[in-house]
Parts: sequence; structure tokens; C-alpha cells
Amino acid sequence: MNFIAIDFETANSSRASICSIGIVIVENGLIKEEIHTYIDPEDEFTYFNTVIHGITEDMVQGAPTFEEYWPIFKLLIEGRMLIAHNASFDMSAMRYALDLYNEPYAEFTYGCSYVFSKKVWPTLFDHKLSTVADHLGISFKHHDALEDARAAALVTLAALENSKTESLEELSSRNNLQLGIHHTNRYSPAGDKKGKKTIKVPTRKAVKSHPLFNADVVFTGKLQSMTRGEASQLVMNCGGNCKNNITRHTGYLVIGDYDLTSFTEVFNSIKMQKVEELINKGHPIKILGEKEFLRLVN
Repeated sequence: MNFIAIDFETANSSRASICSIGIVIVENGLIKEEIHTYIDPEDEFTYFNTVIHGITEDMVQGAPTFEEYWPIFKLLIEGRMLIAHNASFDMSAMRYALDLYNEPYAEFTYGCSYVFSKKVWPTLFDHKLSTVADHLGISFKHHDALEDARAAALVTLAALENSKTESLEELSSRNNLQLGIHHTNRYSPAGDKKGKKTIKVPTRKAVKSHPLFNADVVFTGKLQSMTRGEASQLVMNCGGNCKNNITRHTGYLVIGDYDLTSFTEVFNSIKMQKVEELINKGHPIKILGEKEFLRLVN
């Protein structure tokens, strides 16, 4: 009974906008360690999402981005068994975030406590985490990443005990389920065995002559016409790479039109100061406004 339960919260409707991660490590049927971190999604927080989980932009100031936290997270989950409630959301959020930063997927196996709950307690009104937890007498604060991860871990342990099974593989087999499998370039969803296929990660097709092809692009400021995640996807569609920090390899700095209304704020930003320093040293970094960026990617 060894596995890691995880949960993500997002800043907006984009699944790549992870702003909080909860991790609960279970060994020999007992919770051994709990980890929580806020994540800077480098994107806007919508009112709807903030109402749900209570996380604001101010709360993630100074927190690592998903790209910065990924080496730590990957080390924890690589080669392990993962659990999440409604795992299709959490696993797709992880993939979207990794795609955003052009990172390969980790390799692990995973199960879904929501799917297990439907098999083990079929007479419940529904199988939301709050419903199953209430049925089992598990108290927790819903939509808190760590609390949700802990609840998913306890629900999974209860499902194993109720089914008198010793592993998630045995629990899945008994209920005609398959565990999800993640590889560096493909994945198989968790769920019923019938009709489940391995999905390959599509390779990017981009025109090599496009100015953004193989270029490192950094965004600064708030965009008006789209979210940061959507803008990053446009860069990747052109074969470019989205980066968080200005380096001598940076090709483009894109400034959101929203922040161009405040020249003092923009030109006093750390990224802008770094760009000016590198340009003065002879590095050919191009600075684009949001409208110029849109013309370029289209």
C-alpha cells in the first residue's frame, strides 16, 4: 500500500495555470509525509477560481513557477504510483503545464480514487470527494490542495480495506479497471479497461523559417487579449520556447499592452533592466508589444 496522492488547484480555466500543489506520501498504508506549495502560474487569477479555492495573486508572489518546481516534483513521482480524485483533471493539468514549458512527461502509474469509489460504494448519491469523505467520516477543507490530496489518500486506503485488497493493481483488476500509465511521450488513461488506448503526445509542427522558430521568448506584464498560457501556446505553435527569465539566449521580450500604459513600471522591471543590460553588451534581443507579438505569431 505505497502511493502518492496529489491535487492541483488552478488560477483560471486553463489547466496549465496550476497555482497550488498538494502531495501526500503513503507508505505501508500510513501517511508518511505531506507537502504543499503555492505555484506562480504566471497568469491571471479569475474571480470564479479564487472564490472556489481562496487563492489570490498576492498569495503566490515569490512562489516557484511550475517549471521551477518541476525537478522537485518529478523526483518525488518518477516511477511511483500516484492517486488523485478525478485524476483525469489533475493528470491533464500536469500535461498542460509541462507542454507549456516544453518539458517531457515523467514516467509513473496512477489510479483515480473517484473511479475506485464508484466501484466500492456504488449506492452513494454521487462520488464527489466531499460525498465519499462524508460517507467515510473524513473531515477536510475542500479545494485546499493538501487537504484534497489527504482526503484522496484516505479514501483510497478505505477502498483497499473495504475490498480486502493489498494493492491498487489488485483493486483495479478485481473491478475490471486499468491503471493509468504515463511515459515521456505517451500516456494511457485510468478507468474501465474497455476501449482505453495509449495516446501519443503530438509532435510540434512549425515552419523553420518563422522568426520564433527555436527562439526563446519571455513575457512580462499583464496581457490584454489573452492569458499568459494562451500566448505561450502560440509561441510553441511557431516552434519557439517560452522561458521565465532573461538570459543571453533570449530572442524576444513581449510586454503586455496593459502594462505599456505604465511606462515607469515596465521600464523599472527586473526583466526590462536585464534586457537593456544585455542589449548594451551586443545581444540582439527584440522587444515586442502585445499587438506586434500577435501580428508575428499570426
